[in-house]
Amino acid sequence: MGYIIAQDPKPFLDLFGFRGVPTDVRLENRHEDDRSDILVTTTAGTGLIEAKVDATDPLKQSKRYDAKWKVLLTQYVPSRGEGTGKVRYLHWEQLAKRLRDLEKTSEPKIKFLCNDLISYLGEKRMIRNSGQPEIYAREINEPITLTMFLKAQMYGCDYEKRNRVADALYFAPHFGKKLAHTHPGIRVGISYIAKIEDVVVIEAWKELKDALKGHKKKFKKSQKWLNKALKFSKPIKTDWPWKKYGKRSFLFLSTPRLVFNPPVHKEKIQKGKGWLSKRVLSFDELFVGWEK
Repeated sequence: MGYIIAQDPKPFLDLFGFRGVPTDVRLENRHEDDRSDILVTTTAGTGLIEAKVDATDPLKQSKRYDAKWKVLLTQYVPSRGEGTGKVRYLHWEQLAKRLRDLEKTSEPKIKFLCNDLISYLGEKRMIRNSGQPEIYAREINEPITLTMFLKAQMYGCDYEKRNRVADALYFAPHFGKKLAHTHPGIRVGISYIAKIEDVVVIEAWKELKDALKGHKKKFKKSQKWLNKALKFSKPIKTDWPWKKYGKRSFLFLSTPRLVFNPPVHKEKIQKGKGWLSKRVLSFDELFVGWEK
């Protein structure tokens, strides 16, 4: 990415919010006790780009570096109010859009590099492939599933063969009235979003335990995370009728983020107030519903 920017920085200045005429691009620039990813110097100042391939929030790390503008390129979904002033959060999908535009007009070498980077981002699920849903949404209206989502970073539901959950990048639960009436702090609607790290299909509680241990190893989670996941999902061992329902899909998630306050009500994104029927959403649809 840094090499592409260095070859032709102008198309990226507007995206990053950097002003002036570009004069220099540096990769892994050394600071006092660390290295920043990319520094872009212009006639108006210096812009810093700190990139994370996952949903890590690089804000704290970026504060170590001195720059007039800071761009945080990440899967992290900032809450309302974050990313203001000289700090801008940028999703990999936004960068990919600029790369696709550049791919159409650039010389063969840049076209090849843009295409290669876009392919890599798609393989790592950092951007959507064509037709890929952004957000998978489901209704949550009982305490066990609510606790699993908020404290164990997971969600389970009946397996559906044609379900698109495995293709989605994020999960957004719609909390129902029952929970809002019995759990202080929970409001009706979609307020939280969490990145989907992995999706597994299981048929028994033991398989879920094994899947959690495998996820811990695959994503280098801590033992503390595993202990919490096992603790807060344990009630479903006896409360869910496993043999009756057969297979189930489980989503392993990153930390849930409070994004919409007030929440987005289901009637703003679908027809009627019945059970949530619209399970595949885009961020744009949610923001439009939130603004209504």
